[in-house]
Amino acid sequence: MTDLINKILGVLLAFVLLIGAPFVISAMNKDLTMNRSVLNEMTNFIDKITDKGTLTDQDKADFYLGISSYGASMDATIKRYMKVVNPDGAGGTYASYVYNEDIATWNAGDIIQVTVRAIDYTGAQRLQNRLLRMTPPKFNQTLAGMIRK
Repeated sequence: MTDLINKILGVLLAFVLLIGAPFVISAMNKDLTMNRSVLNEMTNFIDKITDKGTLTDQDKADFYLGISSYGASMDATIKRYMKVVNPDGAGGTYASYVYNEDIATWNAGDIIQVTVRAIDYTGAQRLQNRLLRMTPPKFNQTLAGMIRK
């Protein structure tokens, strides 16, 4: 009787490994592809703003749609750091950057900082957590660029 139970368990284990392992590996690959695609969207958005020097509502809407189209709910924060030139008291000047809430128009030398965070786990990350008991980190990246206009 024990031999029969061992054979059944062996067949079930082989079935799970043959079917389940490629599925988990495929899910992990999709997650990495999503991360690269969102980083590409961020880079393209920053390049567009640094070249144009303006940020319209249509640009923001296109960016939000682009980062959310890869399967995960994303939250984006766009910040502007305005370049301010101050005297140093010895006849020279130094530049510093100050946070500014107006993100519609940009000056040359300003810095745009874009942070994108995943609000929740993707389906592949949930599956990975359930099958392997591994909790992958949520997507959280920040990129910045200087306005060249």
